[in-house]
Amino acid sequence: MNRSKDKQVYKLDLGDKIILMDNSKFKLLKYIDEYGSITKASQKAEIPYRSSLNYIKNMENELDTELVTTKRGGKGGGGQSKLTDMGKLVLKEYKKVESILKMHTDVNEIEGNISEIDKEKKIINIYLNEKKVVLPLRENLTVGDKVLVLISPEDIFVMLKPQESSVRNVFGGLITGMELKNQMIRLNIDIGKITLFVDITEYSREELNLNLGKKVFLGFKAAATAVIKL
Repeated sequence: MNRSKDKQVYKLDLGDKIILMDNSKFKLLKYIDEYGSITKASQKAEIPYRSSLNYIKNMENELDTELVTTKRGGKGGGGQSKLTDMGKLVLKEYKKVESILKMHTDVNEIEGNISEIDKEKKIINIYLNEKKVVLPLRENLTVGDKVLVLISPEDIFVMLKPQESSVRNVFGGLITGMELKNQMIRLNIDIGKITLFVDITEYSREELNLNLGKKVFLGFKAAATAVIKL
């Protein structure tokens, strides 16, 4: 796969149809949906008009259905192009794929072995620094399996002291890094042998008076994690 964003090609499964999409085609459809004009969409996507028409034609041939319908205007203009239901579905599926990939490239990863399984409560336990981590039970997992746990930095919350709650995944740690990232403050928190990164608002940082070297507690719910068997 080419590392250039516009050249990354994703295979979208649309029920009984499959289409290969890249970011250029996505932007073209997105702007057609936004502006109602292939000409305007071509300009915004920085794609030559003839190339845009070829993109649309090739995508429609792949799916054997229309993605864009065009109503011609009179001498004074007034023509309009819009996406069909299938065109809107292609946009939706592409956005979903990009969101999933982005999450998996910007996520905390913890490796461990399953030490316990509680089928009645539908949870599994692994141990991190001799502390138990409670995770949701997934199919085909057994005691001893090695798993990868994925946790979004937005699903981890920071506290100045552990609080009584239903959240059992709580760890003490030390703030070792702090930077502005995507309008959020990203904290690096060392919890012993592993560092997790957490995203919070500037308001929360000020309210908690968080600075480098400060001792804090972080927590996350079992349902906020994804578990992959290795």
